[in-house]
Parts: sequence; structure tokens; C-alpha cells
Amino acid sequence: MDIVRRLVWFAIVATVACFAIFVVLGNFVSYAGNAGTVPVRDVVSPGTHRLSGMLVLPLSCDELSVETRQVTPALYQLMFQTWQDPSVPCPNTPTPRLFQTIVFAPSVGVAFTATLDGKAFPITILTEASSSPSL
Repeated sequence: MDIVRRLVWFAIVATVACFAIFVVLGNFVSYAGNAGTVPVRDVVSPGTHRLSGMLVLPLSCDELSVETRQVTPALYQLMFQTWQDPSVPCPNTPTPRLFQTIVFAPSVGVAFTATLDGKAFPITILTEASSSPSL
């Protein structure tokens, strides 16, 4: 009976340790997501770019919105804005936020830049052709 009790305690401790490692490494990977360039998926169909991706925001109550603006005939800017509800206590926990937007532009020959709360940050556009004409 003593061996069974020790095995149960070992299993409990090992499970807790694995979960703690998972949480710590998960937060590290989330921080690393915005350390370099942010990947933005661009599904292109004739005259339309469907842009989507994810930003990791520093606080769990941060909300995200995105607007687009044509800077030149061949350059478009994604303008990300964050905001918080001041009446809600906000833990300092990085939180991923998904975004998506549609840009009506030529299928080829355009470039995209991005700002977050008015400050430029690097993005990488991952382009793929639409597989369905209804998209």
C-alpha cells in the first residue's frame, strides 16, 4: 500500500511540475510572438485582400481594433488601436487578440505597413491566393 501512495504522490507532483513548465514556456512564446515581425495572412482575390493575424497585447483587458488607410496608390497602412475599460481591474497578463480586415486594392503590386497606437512596427505579409471565388 505504501508503494501505491508514493506512486500517486509522484504522479501528482510530476503533473503539477509539467503544468508549471507549460505555463512558463507558453508565456515566453507569447512574448516572443511580437518580439520580431508580426505575420499577417493575406488571402488575395481579384481586387480584395483579406488580412488577418494575431497580436499579443500586454494586459488581459486590452482590446484591439484595426483600420486601413491608403497612403499611396501602392501602399496601404494597417492602423491598430488598443484601449482599456478603466472601470475594470486589469491584470498584467499578456493576451493574444485576433484581428481581420478587408482592403479593396489591386491583387498585385501593393505593400502594407502597420502602426500600433501610432507607433510603427514591422509586419510580414504571408500571401495566398483565394481558393474560392465567393471569398
